[in-house]
Amino acid sequence: MRYRRNRQGIRYAMTGRQRLMYRLCLLGVLIAVMAFTAVYGYFELRGRIPDEITLFQDRVENIDFGIPFTQVRVSQTDAEAARVSIDHAKKVDGHVRFSMAGPLSVTAQNCGSLQGEVRLFGWLPCKKIRIDIRKGTKVMPAGKAVGLYIHADGVMVLGTGRIAAAGGEEQTPAYNKLQTGDYIYAVNGRKVVTIRDVSRLVQKNGAKQMILSVKRDSGRIQVKLTPVRAADGSYQIGVWLREDTEGIGTLTFVTPENQFAALGHGITDADTDLLIRLQNGGLYPAGIDHVVKGKNGTPGQLAGYVQLGKENRLGEIENNTLLGITGQITNRAYQYQEDKACEAACKQDVRKGKAVIRCQLDDQVKEYEVEIEKINLSSKDNKGMEIHVTDPELLEKAGGIVQGMSGAPILQNGKCIGAVTHVFVRDVTRGYATFLENML
Repeated sequence: MRYRRNRQGIRYAMTGRQRLMYRLCLLGVLIAVMAFTAVYGYFELRGRIPDEITLFQDRVENIDFGIPFTQVRVSQTDAEAARVSIDHAKKVDGHVRFSMAGPLSVTAQNCGSLQGEVRLFGWLPCKKIRIDIRKGTKVMPAGKAVGLYIHADGVMVLGTGRIAAAGGEEQTPAYNKLQTGDYIYAVNGRKVVTIRDVSRLVQKNGAKQMILSVKRDSGRIQVKLTPVRAADGSYQIGVWLREDTEGIGTLTFVTPENQFAALGHGITDADTDLLIRLQNGGLYPAGIDHVVKGKNGTPGQLAGYVQLGKENRLGEIENNTLLGITGQITNRAYQYQEDKACEAACKQDVRKGKAVIRCQLDDQVKEYEVEIEKINLSSKDNKGMEIHVTDPELLEKAGGIVQGMSGAPILQNGKCIGAVTHVFVRDVTRGYATFLENML
């Protein structure tokens, strides 16, 4: 007979109904725990599955996702069209099926994209994935410090402000009309590319209502506002503007077609942290005077100079994206050299453990040892890897990862696998890196 104690501590026998309720409660708790574990496990496994798998044409890819209980189903027709060969794959009901639990050897002969579906235990739909087959390429890892100069696609609005008008009152003509991140590309129908252009046309317009042509998000709008005559006699519209940005970063790699990639993240405005819309830009030589050594809580930086001027231009910046900047190298000294090239790695090639980064801390490019501690194959941004600086020389000179090192290429097992993108403020010996395939 089962006993329980009441509030006075006296034992008493449980009735049959009480025993039943007790057992049902235990069963309910057990079911809830099992359900939570199953749901948590489902989403944990789902999070480890990449949205995209990249393969290079005619290259044998040895893949080991190490994701148990998962099976990928791809249309047999699509697989045959791409001439994909997968070890241990099975053809069932018009599909090619293979497991993501163990190592695979995969080869694809034709470029293109395949749509696949991942299922748990072979029957429970889990996630859609895309398999991209690209033309195989080599890259020449760089690591050299470069100057970056970009001109915005219009004049960027940083914010709005108050104007002390000639009559003594304060006015805000642009408030709630222009927004941070807007780009003014025309004033009264006249194209503008510099702050001086905007100022000149505002003075010419005077106190009449004017029309600003503005790029906002992915669209274009017309904004009407009336300039205010300031205390100094000039006409103002009450906005803070910026037209260009420059800085120092690290060149990641150059392809056989002399296309380059750098930074591993986009160039953003220092005040708004918004990605700058690019009109044009250039790559220039940079020199490093010294390194401001970092410490936990205060990252260091590369301190140097940029040699601007048409005669010094190394290449053209064509794209500014969240995953880095790309463009064309025109200076022969910086162009692709086959004897310095290596294979470009897919993200599934990356392994935890030792690797090296290539960067410039003085007048030379050198390699420094790092440890790859975490890999997130499903990462959609530029933080797919976490790295830890272990090289004594780099720790002594810089304290770890410093600002300006973004874009430093990472090499492992004879391949270029990615680039440094961020430093951890709380621990400057650690930071994030992006996969190389994101920058191609």
